[in-house]
Amino acid sequence: MLRIVHWTTIFYVVILTLLLELPNPAPVIDPIAGPLSGHKHLVAFTILGFLVELGRCKKTMLFWLGVLVLYAIGTEVLQGLLHSICNRYFGWLDIVHNIVGLLLGTFIGYFCRPLVKRPTDVSEK
Repeated sequence: MLRIVHWTTIFYVVILTLLLELPNPAPVIDPIAGPLSGHKHLVAFTILGFLVELGRCKKTMLFWLGVLVLYAIGTEVLQGLLHSICNRYFGWLDIVHNIVGLLLGTFIGYFCRPLVKRPTDVSEK
């Protein structure tokens, strides 16, 4: 079960990165990108935080949360740098939605961890 969580997380990160960085086919009139933009970021990063929380070892929570926060900020910065190519824009509010989503997903995943069968991990003892 744990191996499935790991592969699902890797697949999800690849898909999420592609969706965040590939060109946006619709022309953007307003850089704020509408009222539902934040909800999309929140849901996507809640799922990511949940998957990573389910698959990590007990003692690595702060490390993985730090990696995910850097990923959340990095994808937005990359959108800002590549806006002329991919028709996407940097947004501070998107970073806030990304980080809140990560925290929410990690919180939910923390309470769902007992439901995932794990092999005995030496580092968790």
